[in-house]
Amino acid sequence: MRAPAPSPGRPRDPRTDEAIMLATRRQLTEVGYDQVSMESIAREAGVGRPTIYRRWPSKAHVVFDVAFGSPAAIGDTLSGSGNFADDLRRFVREVRAFWREPVVAAAALGILADRNRDPQLQIRTQQILDQETRTLFGGLVQSGIDQGVVRADLDADTLFDLLVGTSFYTAQVLQRDGAVDETDEAVERLCSLVIQGTQIRAPHPNGDNA
Repeated sequence: MRAPAPSPGRPRDPRTDEAIMLATRRQLTEVGYDQVSMESIAREAGVGRPTIYRRWPSKAHVVFDVAFGSPAAIGDTLSGSGNFADDLRRFVREVRAFWREPVVAAAALGILADRNRDPQLQIRTQQILDQETRTLFGGLVQSGIDQGVVRADLDADTLFDLLVGTSFYTAQVLQRDGAVDETDEAVERLCSLVIQGTQIRAPHPNGDNA
């Protein structure tokens, strides 16, 4: 998990950081984003509020590091196996699991609301949750093109928005958790639609593409 950059002065105690983050994580899952405050975090972590403010400028930044501090949760699924269809299914499965993870699920909507009021948070969310993962996903799509199974004119950004947006919507808005087999079935349905739309089409007998 990526911690914020240390401020000048006395070296930070990693045990204090961990206590703050553990308190934040527990409160998120038990009482929800709106009920978490710098005061409640400090009280549970056994530190003063100034200790937290020296590390994070606001509650939203503490929560962001707890829930989204590293893109590895999704990024690690994009290394590629050489089979585009399998890689796509793995990506969608992991993205759905990411949005349903209890801490992420509790933090997401609050972070999205607060980032509109905090330019620094806006930049951090774009860098970690969007730009880095989007770039990696573009590599997955390029791999499919290189394999000859994906159209060369495919818009990878639009496909990324479709897959991540659908996963976010079902987890956060519809709040569809479902059993493992239902999740796998939903992944298969979504990926089948995508694969049908992205695959290279055989030429139509009249000379046009099918």
